[in-house]
Amino acid sequence: QAGNGCRGGRVLDAVRYIKDHGITDETCSPYLGRGRDSGEVCRGTTLCVNCDADGSCGIPKTYSTYYIDQYGLLKGEANIQSEVMSRGPVVCHMHADETFRANYQPGQIWEFDYLPENAGVNHAVEIAGWGEEADGTPYWVARFSYGSEWGDHGWAKLRRSSTGLIENSGCVWATVNPDAWKDWTLYPNIKYVPPTSKPSGRRQYLESVNTGENERYLVEEILEDGSVIARRAGRHGKPLPMVGKAQEQQVVTNPKPQDMIRDQTFGDDYYARSSNRAGGYKVPTVENRCSTYSMVCSIDPTCQCGSGYYKTYDIRSTDNRKCYLCAPRVAGKQVPNDGEKLPDSWDWRNVNGKNYLTFTRNQHNPEYCGGCWAFAVTSSFADRLSISSAAHWPNKAISPQQVINCRGGGDCYGGEKIGVYDFFFGFGAVHDTCHNYAAKNYKDFSEWCPAEARCLECAEGGNCRPTKHYRTWFARDYARLLNGTDQIKREIWKRGPVSCGVDATKQMDDYTGGIFYQNKAQPKINHEVGLVGWGREEGTNDEYWIMRNSWGTFWGENGYMRIKFGNLDIDSDCSWVEPNSNAAGKVVPNAPFTIGDASTGWTAATYFEDDYLKNAPDYHPVPESLDESVISV
Repeated sequence: QAGNGCRGGRVLDAVRYIKDHGITDETCSPYLGRGRDSGEVCRGTTLCVNCDADGSCGIPKTYSTYYIDQYGLLKGEANIQSEVMSRGPVVCHMHADETFRANYQPGQIWEFDYLPENAGVNHAVEIAGWGEEADGTPYWVARFSYGSEWGDHGWAKLRRSSTGLIENSGCVWATVNPDAWKDWTLYPNIKYVPPTSKPSGRRQYLESVNTGENERYLVEEILEDGSVIARRAGRHGKPLPMVGKAQEQQVVTNPKPQDMIRDQTFGDDYYARSSNRAGGYKVPTVENRCSTYSMVCSIDPTCQCGSGYYKTYDIRSTDNRKCYLCAPRVAGKQVPNDGEKLPDSWDWRNVNGKNYLTFTRNQHNPEYCGGCWAFAVTSSFADRLSISSAAHWPNKAISPQQVINCRGGGDCYGGEKIGVYDFFFGFGAVHDTCHNYAAKNYKDFSEWCPAEARCLECAEGGNCRPTKHYRTWFARDYARLLNGTDQIKREIWKRGPVSCGVDATKQMDDYTGGIFYQNKAQPKINHEVGLVGWGREEGTNDEYWIMRNSWGTFWGENGYMRIKFGNLDIDSDCSWVEPNSNAAGKVVPNAPFTIGDASTGWTAATYFEDDYLKNAPDYHPVPESLDESVISV
């Protein structure tokens, strides 16, 4: 309730609030563009919330809160410079009008001499540095909250002057507690202890019902941690719809002996509770066109692909029919094994004391969304952009919401990472400031991936419109990793994080730290994550992966997990995507995309290249031995 919500406020009010009450990170409470003035009420879930598949949302058991230690006001050019240099950026007041916002260009030093003398402050910006042009013109380096497509990646140079509005309107500085991080570590000294083994899964057995004839019926129950959460009974091996224990129903029938299951059985492959946060996979639907549109393939073997694409099989269609789609011609060039010894451990969060990774995210806030496939790829892709630029400015934050909006591999009901690679290859990724994560599908778009689905800005009153331009980053190559853990290690070590499938179980959901393992007879991949490194457990010498999840910083070890090699299929379905060499991105017009056949254009496809000749090729390039009448462009 500090300030006037979205209708303005004072920097000092925000600073005092953080000092007195603390503030959470964006995986707990993301920016929604709403406030007290639009009906939002400050409650526990405002501070931190996480949502489940059944639509319910709740407060995590634990989460981090950050506090300001000291704060104060300062004025004057020299005082601002001294504070920025000694302790870090400050927040300053200024006057930002529409002339400035609409006309500022990257590299330009903006002069405020056109403003009237009575121009008051109406905006607050971060001042992170200063400089001087070759002609002697001094300037401040300022960060604005207008998005990465504005100015110089969201930054601008403002005229510096001893008598200027910024220098004399006042700035606010604030520090954090110097002891706040003294006990923090990447590798908590926690011994992972699996939960006490209690039956979870399905149980089927015969039950006697006293109807005067002592009949027996087939009963099926679902257990979770030893407790029955649902039960059903039926006749002739055809159970009734599942009901809760409190609504238990028994149907008095006389089932045939051959329809009965006489031995009580348990399974360990059932994770049905509503709070399952796995994103899930999704198979494509079949339509009678040869397209690169996500999750669509054609049963027409004569359909044609455009230049730069080749036709490939997809056997993941909903009814298992072979269908065809257009895949980009990329090299799929793996990191060569040149005999160089792999390091015993590697972690992109700490390479000679430097972190190269982008921030941790939460796919289930502000709502539940099964978008793990989009998060795993966008985070790994952003990490590789950061690595390729030696973690230099500007920051790298790729939007998963744009991918979901444009069905670039799936939607909030599930998807597949290869579709995201295709989308980034053909159309590129956008910055997170183009589309904040909304955790929902954009079903109301009248066309596929319109301009507002890719990059949007809003004015007062809720009037939103597509930006005229946006910055995009393209993929230049991608492929699966098929040759075991050493190949995965080498890829991570040489080029950056990879995306992998894993079986997300209840036990994983409850993970809080340590080196994770779970004995599961038949794991089945239902979730996508990233691998950013590996290490060895002291004492056992067992190797583990450093896994980044998309379940918030309050999950696991600040959003990460150490998981033993091979556990829950973590290293059985991994792949990589390599950005092009332009780490700064390319500015493109926000023009409509097209969809259709070779005459009207293509859109990105989700596909899985199946080698029906059983030669187990990589995703790319297409095997030369396939029938040219089928795969030729």
